[in-house]
Amino acid sequence: MKILIVLLFSLTFVPVFAQTTTYSEEEERMVQYVNNGLAYALKYDSLQNVKLIIDSCWKFLDKYPNSFAKPNVFSYLLEMTAVITNDLQKVNPLIDSVLYYDNLPITRQRIGAILIERNFDIKRGREFIIDALPNLTVPYHLYNSYMLLAKSDITLGKYASAISNFENAIKIDSTRAEAWYEYLGFLRIREMSREANVVLAKINKLEEQAKLRFTNQTSISPNINKNILEITVKDLDSNSVKLNSLEGEIVVINRFNFWCSPCIKEFAMFKKLIRVFPDVKFIFLNSGETSSELRERYFEKKEFNFLKTQPVYFVTDEYFNQIYGYGVPHTLVVDKNGNVRYDYLGYRKELETLLINNLKSLIGE
Repeated sequence: MKILIVLLFSLTFVPVFAQTTTYSEEEERMVQYVNNGLAYALKYDSLQNVKLIIDSCWKFLDKYPNSFAKPNVFSYLLEMTAVITNDLQKVNPLIDSVLYYDNLPITRQRIGAILIERNFDIKRGREFIIDALPNLTVPYHLYNSYMLLAKSDITLGKYASAISNFENAIKIDSTRAEAWYEYLGFLRIREMSREANVVLAKINKLEEQAKLRFTNQTSISPNINKNILEITVKDLDSNSVKLNSLEGEIVVINRFNFWCSPCIKEFAMFKKLIRVFPDVKFIFLNSGETSSELRERYFEKKEFNFLKTQPVYFVTDEYFNQIYGYGVPHTLVVDKNGNVRYDYLGYRKELETLLINNLKSLIGE
């Protein structure tokens, strides 16, 4: 969720300084740098991990005071500063800078979210949300606004209002388990047993539907029976690698990104499967990060260092031209002829059992 909102920040600024705006490849790269840096900061929220990125932002602003990327950089600075400090004297000037360049409703909503979620100033955060709400048109933004109001209602002891805002959020999108679970927790705390049982029944139904959709992906995937052997990817040194070397191997391809929480969650499963199926080739495809980020920022962490001994490549346009689906995590199971036999987009706990059964079936052929 957070990352989606970050991208919206970067697309909606108002170029109030257009007549003197500068543009260069370095400035363009900065947008990608701070985007990835923020994703990293949100996962590893410590001064040690975030300060270097924040310092780079300030150096960039000094070097390019009229850059086209300036609104984006201020937005990311606000997000990252909010991660590592609760000092409003540092946060408020950044809020003012963001609003100077971008006063759109979605930006005001995001500022409200920061103030509420980080417990900076809940009442002011609500003001931002309430001000933005009438001008929001995207269902997700409306849903998120009502959820933020409900959470702040609980903190402020406005329980009747919390119920109303939870129900408004659910009316906009009743498929999001997050809203139902938070509503359930609230009802249980308030000892509203009858209402809680109704919500619990809805959660169980949604879970069964989600499990069925996930399990049945393979039966409707457009990737089934596509051949991967002619696809070329890039290794960590930017060399082209053709996947025809995998012919004769049973292969599991996992496309991931380190800012993706479900991607991180399923790594433990892959470490286990690598041990259980030593004759299966596991390929990890990254999209959105750089070789230096992988080597210097992630591979050295204990939970990720297993990737040092596994083939890790970067996705290419050629890959996307052949394999449908941009979301992550995305896992394909490929037979010895290079044909995709199973396809799973996203992560659920059932994936481990599904992959074990898939691999046993292919090994037995």
